[in-house]
Amino acid sequence: MKAVQAWQNFINQRSPREQQAIHLALGFLVVVALWQIAVAPAWQVWRDSQTQLDTLAQQHADMLALQQQAKQMQAQPRISTETSTQALLSLCAGLGDKVKCSRQALRMTVDFKGLGPQAVVKAWAQARNQAQAVVLETHLQRQGELWNGQWVWALPEGTP
Repeated sequence: MKAVQAWQNFINQRSPREQQAIHLALGFLVVVALWQIAVAPAWQVWRDSQTQLDTLAQQHADMLALQQQAKQMQAQPRISTETSTQALLSLCAGLGDKVKCSRQALRMTVDFKGLGPQAVVKAWAQARNQAQAVVLETHLQRQGELWNGQWVWALPEGTP
């Protein structure tokens, strides 16, 4: 109570012009505080909402495309482990001595050096689609325009 009484005494000791200026300044501070606390965050969300909606729409479209791709992959007839191995070995042979393949049980390791980006993409897609292999590990290193690395693929189990 003493603080309120002291404030009223302070205001009463001022001229009417000073009192009006103090009240205007306090009113301005209240409006600024209200803006910062209540209005500005909502305004920012409203301003950014269209960008966020566009981003979400693009992500949704990407997920639908991935879903369609997954359905296509699931619809493919399953191949045997040996057929998958042969597909990966022929892929390695097609890329020449830049690629080395080795198999251990249901895993195929593909080491490559000096492949161009298009060859890396093509090899990845062929291994995934034709051999129906699932990547377990990927190690890539870029040297200039060429790529070095290793893939460890899981081969499909059993025979269909």
